[in-house]
Amino acid sequence: MKDAPLEGTLAATPFPRVLFDLWTRERTGRLRLRREDEERILHFEKGRLCLARESFSERDFLAALVRKKVLLPGQAESAERLASLKGFSLLKALGEAGALSPIPLWSLLASFFVRQLFPLFDREEGTFDFEPVPPLPAEARLGHLEVPDLILQGVRQMQNDSLIERFLPPPAEAFRLSAPYFLQRLDLEPYERYALSLLGEVPNLQSFRARAELGERESRKALFAFACLGLLGLAAPEAAAGPPAGPPVSNPERLTEAFNEKCAFVFKYLSKEAGPVAQSILGKALDEAKSALGPAFQRAALLSDGRIELETGLRLGAGSASAEVRRSTLRGFDEILTAEVLAVRKSLGPAHETAVVKGLEKVGCH
Repeated sequence: MKDAPLEGTLAATPFPRVLFDLWTRERTGRLRLRREDEERILHFEKGRLCLARESFSERDFLAALVRKKVLLPGQAESAERLASLKGFSLLKALGEAGALSPIPLWSLLASFFVRQLFPLFDREEGTFDFEPVPPLPAEARLGHLEVPDLILQGVRQMQNDSLIERFLPPPAEAFRLSAPYFLQRLDLEPYERYALSLLGEVPNLQSFRARAELGERESRKALFAFACLGLLGLAAPEAAAGPPAGPPVSNPERLTEAFNEKCAFVFKYLSKEAGPVAQSILGKALDEAKSALGPAFQRAALLSDGRIELETGLRLGAGSASAEVRRSTLRGFDEILTAEVLAVRKSLGPAHETAVVKGLEKVGCH
């Protein structure tokens, strides 16, 4: 699946969703976006977008710095003369001339690069295809951009309301809300965190819009960003039709067991890599997660094998558990697992976080 072809139309798969698919699959290669005679090429390395030299014009960047009054026209001209005289790139000439130090220069460069991508977020015409190729050599790239935060930035400035509305769940239908491992790493604005919190309390987008204190347009953008990031999606058909069916619902106790199997897997992995301190690390992660989950989770405890001891009312198989209690409990399960995965990252590094996430996809699903 990771190396499967990726192609289609932007009318069927919006650009931010294409970015997210490349990121989650950790793809390395070249993305081509075509519209009539226009072609745009973007490079990716293990899912991260490369800030490639070939993807932007240095002269346009220099002109933008003058236009925004970051540089005086005379400074820009001096940099151009130095670049021509010494055979430097304009970027190196800006540093050599003392016009900009590296920290603001790279920040401005990344911002310029991102802004060049913004029109693609509103685009519906054209096709895309991804070709797996070796990563760019070091001299051909100036850095990497994290895709989830790029998606948030791009969606916030979108103007194509019809595109946004088309990819949202129908207003009156039940939706699915997820809490993936990367949720706490997203650079959400306060109003987006508010919207995400409210989504956890309503059955559908119609109710969300009735209760939200956001304007309609900003609400749609936030919802679209969540959809592109896999946080918001259509519920399973059974969930919208009435009483749930199938193994996950007809045997809700199995969901609790699956949750604990995942917790035990994380504990076993961390114990193998970090030794006895795994108990302390995951205990602290559980305590931090509990503080945001409300009173029902406050007595949850980490057992010696990594499983979580829950109160009877939090066990999904308890006959008296209401649908709302079950939804709240599932959200709590997601928060705890997210906290544990982040604890692995803090303790062992991002490579181990990725390994744990891949392992969790195979645990507790039978």
